Amino acid sequence: MVCVLLIAERSGRADHAHVARDDRAGLAASLSLVAARFDTMLYGGDYEGVVPALRWTHDRFAVGATAPLYRIEENGLQVLGAGDATIDGQVTIVHDEMFAAGATLALSAPTGDHKFGLGMGHPMVMPAVWGAMVHDRHAVVAALGYSVGFADAAHHHDDMMWPLVDPMNASELTWSARGDLAVARAWRLGAQLAGGVPVDASGVTRVIAGARAVWISQRVQTGLELQAGLAGDPFTLRAVAQTTVAF
Repeated sequence: MVCVLLIAERSGRADHAHVARDDRAGLAASLSLVAARFDTMLYGGDYEGVVPALRWTHDRFAVGATAPLYRIEENGLQVLGAGDATIDGQVTIVHDEMFAAGATLALSAPTGDHKFGLGMGHPMVMPAVWGAMVHDRHAVVAALGYSVGFADAAHHHDDMMWPLVDPMNASELTWSARGDLAVARAWRLGAQLAGGVPVDASGVTRVIAGARAVWISQRVQTGLELQAGLAGDPFTLRAVAQTTVAF
């Protein structure tokens, strides 16, 4: 039986990535290391981040939380601080041996300082629906969602995405598609496309592409993903290394 679990890698917050796993109850902890280079109309620089996360699953349900910390250098100014913390919930509505589908709801809190590009500056609500199919050594996952601020967003930067560490529009439709292939007993290779389309005319359409390799051993899963910003200046290049331990 397939159960699809939302993981927050903070490409993460609006792009609703998923991985397949079984449906037994359990707790998982992960740590992601992020490094990126960005170059927008107004800002240039780089950032590094540490993103700890916890997730608990039971049968068709899952809940999780993340609390990122970043060092960012923008136009020569260095800042160290927290990013926006998130909580999310997921339910698997339909599932069989090869297919699963469900819904997620993620909420973010404005714990990151928006003046330095560390956070949105207001809470966000991010519902989404997803579907996944597994056949032999192949897995395909797709998601479609909506992200919107539910407080005053007047400070949000017009004609550009914010924050610098995880850019998105103040309100947008989000989408993602990913494929994975098991190339050996402990190794999987995958690729993804993800992005967001602004709801209002002042936003920016964003698109990213990524390729990753994942090593799985017993209860430990370690992956490395390289991402490129194709449209909307979300970043130039970004690398994400993540290790997850299931208890």
